[in-house]
Amino acid sequence: MRLWQRLYYGGMVLTLLLAILGELIWLPDPLRIGTGLYWIDLIDGLIYVLALVPCLWLIGALLHLTAVEGRWSPVRCLAIGLTSLVSVVTLITIPKKIEYSATIFVITLVLVFVDLVCHERMRRRLPIRNLLVGGVSLCLLFVLFFPTKYLVTYPGLTLNMNRYAQAESGQSHGDITGVLVFERPAFPIDWLYAKIFPKYSFEVEDLGMSLGEYNLEVRTMKADANAAGSAIAYQKVGKGQGITSHGVRVTAIVKDSPVTGILLLGDVIVQVNGHAVAMISELTDVMKQTKPGDQASVQVLRNGQKTQLSLETRANPDDSSRAAFGIQVANEIQYDIPEIVTYHNYLLHEGGPSHGAMLALTLIDQLTPCGVTYGHHVAGTGTIEPDGSVGAVGGLEQKAYTISRTDADVFFVPASNEEEARKGAPSLLIVPVKTLDDIVNWLKNHPAQPHRTACS
Repeated sequence: MRLWQRLYYGGMVLTLLLAILGELIWLPDPLRIGTGLYWIDLIDGLIYVLALVPCLWLIGALLHLTAVEGRWSPVRCLAIGLTSLVSVVTLITIPKKIEYSATIFVITLVLVFVDLVCHERMRRRLPIRNLLVGGVSLCLLFVLFFPTKYLVTYPGLTLNMNRYAQAESGQSHGDITGVLVFERPAFPIDWLYAKIFPKYSFEVEDLGMSLGEYNLEVRTMKADANAAGSAIAYQKVGKGQGITSHGVRVTAIVKDSPVTGILLLGDVIVQVNGHAVAMISELTDVMKQTKPGDQASVQVLRNGQKTQLSLETRANPDDSSRAAFGIQVANEIQYDIPEIVTYHNYLLHEGGPSHGAMLALTLIDQLTPCGVTYGHHVAGTGTIEPDGSVGAVGGLEQKAYTISRTDADVFFVPASNEEEARKGAPSLLIVPVKTLDDIVNWLKNHPAQPHRTACS
């Protein structure tokens, strides 16, 4: 076997190995480098390892190009070289957007396989070896990546919240950890992982929207959680007005919704049936007074202009006696953040709001002389609401298990998620809370070490 062939095959094997490692990226999470770097910080650099695969194919194509083997061989080699180079450049220059290079990567893989088959056909009529390699590769790719109708949730990664967010005038004091879990379409191999590793759970996929809309929604949730956590933190330390709401923004329109094509993403509902709507709770109250199937008069802000709409309702899937529009919404709120807060954009933290409470706690700790953790290594999860309450989140069993693998002293969870969290880590000190103040007060009343005199 020639060197260029070895490089082609080597790239294929490395692709499969990296795929498996990527699906099990959570296993080394307890790894710490120094005092501030977590495993998730190292993953941002490991993205460049993916560039090794197209590099191998690029070198292989250049080596094959030097050997004159038929009229079309140089064309195939140049095509492989070009797509490999584009894939490498894309991975290196925009590592946070892996999807940009995924198509190019697949095209390159197909071209590599075609080049191997054509080379073998020059020596025998039926390219048995490469057809076998191709068949095995397809089977492995099917097992590794074919999406099923299920969603899988499994343990994830912890992150140093002081590295995730930094207030302009703040200073890091305590050790505060956030936690993420993985939730994605389940692949066939996930059932094997579930037999080997703990805390894998499956449920039938029912996003109620396209995957693209779902990704947009969770990214919006992440940005909103960043802003909300920051605004509330500054309000708690006596700076800024916190959060105020001025309507309900449409973030997603569910499949088969009766308002499809009438309501648009980004519309802000400010009035329903003559009742002013400033927050989701007020919209919920109005909808309780509406019968399923009735028409509702809705006033929205669209591109800054007020628009009056007549919308059909349907039964709420959670309560058939209540009306619903078939939309997902978020409060149209304004955040008062007096100074710049810098956020780290982790590769594997794509979206979601579950870090909001810990973000607020982290900034309060940074903005308070000597901090508020009182010597504890704090971990926690939960959304942060405009009134400072800590909201429920998903994947608590997996999150608690993930935290139990670290040296965290206490794990704060939303009160409504307490039972699920205890299933994930029975021996972990789990403290249920309803508000951000509950967290701050618990830490003050249960100090691991007293504050210095200057902080009293």
